[in-house]
Amino acid sequence: MVPPNLTTLKNRASNSYPILYLLILSAVVRALLAAGFCLGNDEAYYYTYALYPALSHFDHPPMVGWVMQLFSLDLYFNTEFFIRMASVIAGTINTWLMYCIGRHLRDERTGWYAALLYTASIYGFIIVGVFILPDAPQSVFWLAAILFLLKAFKGEIDKTAKQNFLLASVMIGLAFLSKYTTAYLWLGMFVYILAYNRKWLKTKVFYLAHLIMAVMFSPVLWWNMQNGFVSFLFHSGRVEPQATPFTFDYFLTEILGEALYTNPIVLVLIILSVVTFFNKKYNIGKPETKLLLWSALPLILTFLLVSFFRRTLPHWNGAGYLTLMPLAALWLRNRSEAIFPKALKASLAFILVLLILSTAQILTGFIPIEKLTKNTTGSSIGDYSLEVYGWRQLREGFIPLADKYEKEGKMPANSPIVSYRWFPAANFSYYAARGTGRFVMATGDTASIHKYVWINQLHGSFRLNSDAWYITSSRDFRHPRTINTLYYNKISQPDTIPIFRMGKPVYYFYVYRLYNLQMKR
Repeated sequence: MVPPNLTTLKNRASNSYPILYLLILSAVVRALLAAGFCLGNDEAYYYTYALYPALSHFDHPPMVGWVMQLFSLDLYFNTEFFIRMASVIAGTINTWLMYCIGRHLRDERTGWYAALLYTASIYGFIIVGVFILPDAPQSVFWLAAILFLLKAFKGEIDKTAKQNFLLASVMIGLAFLSKYTTAYLWLGMFVYILAYNRKWLKTKVFYLAHLIMAVMFSPVLWWNMQNGFVSFLFHSGRVEPQATPFTFDYFLTEILGEALYTNPIVLVLIILSVVTFFNKKYNIGKPETKLLLWSALPLILTFLLVSFFRRTLPHWNGAGYLTLMPLAALWLRNRSEAIFPKALKASLAFILVLLILSTAQILTGFIPIEKLTKNTTGSSIGDYSLEVYGWRQLREGFIPLADKYEKEGKMPANSPIVSYRWFPAANFSYYAARGTGRFVMATGDTASIHKYVWINQLHGSFRLNSDAWYITSSRDFRHPRTINTLYYNKISQPDTIPIFRMGKPVYYFYVYRLYNLQMKR
């Protein structure tokens, strides 16, 4: 083997600088975003996974709670930044993994393109890289598994290939502990082996790898066995066909959402790369690239089909689009030598403008969305930027208010906060109850309160003749008397906590004191 000459080493060093700068810059921006805004509804809910850890949970496997505990030192550092730190780190690792996958497919420049495509993706940069959701840990393990599988499938089944295959199985096992859609990654691997490389079926390592994955996933199976497989039933119900016919609004919402989350320009590049691949116009010399298609397309198509008859969320198949980004980078690399091709410049400009506008909207509300969409009481519900705004002001208002009533003997110390749905119950768990000795319980069926079925049990459930706090907002107002599962003998007039933005009230929280629980169902 001829050692690389000085020119080759210089070229490699110069190629490494752009990705290093990208990793640092993107991590800093995402860290600032993670620290700057309140937790959203879903994030506050997943906080309960760390607050009340278990082998699994109603909605998802336990990994998102575990990584939250890890990077906050078991909630010792309990701020939004530390709660989201796992996502900031995940986004940085994912950018590097994209670079490595692209480099494996062709060269350093292809890896650079793949990293830029990931950075330009709203799903990759924000949803995975800032928000603390199950997608964050799943994406790291998913992309790492893809990289190891590509290396395992690139040649003969030698010792190195077997090691990479085992490493991939560990990553898939960890991804299964993050989100159930990992099944599509396993499916892609299995179909690829059946279609293109059946020699793996004759190796012991193939079966050892599946044993590893099964053992790693066993805590989730055990929890579901103990709880009537409630998690599997919940998710299967979300994709079952309804009696209603094709609903164009659902499908259109899913399509537009996927375009926005992926970045419209990035999505076009992905579509072009897939079409070109099936037209057999690629001359890449790496048959293992087909693994990307088999791991991504079934996931994407599944939720597109489901959206014909049910409401879906665009991030459910986000991992599929991440998987196809290296293919888009390869397509772009076959047509460009530039460090920043025009398509990548445009995609990066798109996410930059979107980030600036979104941040400005959250902080200032300069777009008067609340004037366009109002509820029956005249309070805004359409400005989704308020979902991550105002919760800190609630905390600043509620804690001294509750302490005051307790000191005056008008409320028992550490009375629970009751709610009627998993959100805003989870938001109250983080912003009203955290660090105060109080806790939150929710009333309703399992479909409405989710993990709070188990949280209620941990706190001894609702007790007759007990008192409680009740908080509701003008954006999602519900009077405590309308909750037919609980009946309190006396309900106080509400205290009002206004939420200000740019010096003006944008919505209100109402705090009720509930006395003497007489009925529970």
